[in-house]
Amino acid sequence: MASFHQHHHLIPNLLHWLAAGSLGASVASLAARFGVRDADRMPGESPMPSCLYCLKPYSWQNLTPLFGWILRPETLSFTCPCGQRKGEIAIPVIEILGAVIGIVAMVLGGWGPWDIPMIAGLTLLPAIAWVDLQYGIIPDVLNLLLGVLGACWVWTSGGDFDIALLTAGGLLLTGLFFAVVYSHWRGREMLGLGDVKFFAAAGLWILPEQVPWFLGMAGVWGVVLAYGWRRAGGGKEFPFAPALCLSLIICIFYQIITTP
Repeated sequence: MASFHQHHHLIPNLLHWLAAGSLGASVASLAARFGVRDADRMPGESPMPSCLYCLKPYSWQNLTPLFGWILRPETLSFTCPCGQRKGEIAIPVIEILGAVIGIVAMVLGGWGPWDIPMIAGLTLLPAIAWVDLQYGIIPDVLNLLLGVLGACWVWTSGGDFDIALLTAGGLLLTGLFFAVVYSHWRGREMLGLGDVKFFAAAGLWILPEQVPWFLGMAGVWGVVLAYGWRRAGGGKEFPFAPALCLSLIICIFYQIITTP
């Protein structure tokens, strides 16, 4: 009887894992593709993802996660026949990170319609971090999507929308202070406008009491990652989005674990 019950629960659990992992990988893949295109395209060019070198539009297989690679006519080839391969390996890595984050979020928070915005928002973050590392900006479309998903999560989880808006507004003002006042005082840009918009979107995801932890962890992670970035020859300026994304992931996971 015990074996029957274990088997009875195993199949739904595996299906939930598969659903959360597939959602995470898909969101991360599409966010990376469209984010890179938004960061790189010139005015008037199509927003649809394409090769950065010959501008050939990607086929549907190249817009889907790992299954898209498997279903390609030439599975081991890169996405464009022009031969430019720079950065291609990052896409499967981002997809795998998205799948892992989605599964962990499902295990911690459960699986239901109210969890879909949470999983989708969390799995946007690896793509946001990678685009900022590559291009030094956070595309507006990704910040907007992060904010919309945060608002959806507040609504579906029964959170206090007024408090969420106040937190977002407070973080927006904090970001503007660092981007304008503190940057002027230091004589160089300390925070970009894309980071300021990320602050506002992140405010819809975290509780007011988490704000000091979010900012503090982002600062610590920024120092640690910047040191590794410089040691690896990445240059003097380190994009701040990876530290912000890592801090936000930790805050959201903590909120999931501690909230009934």
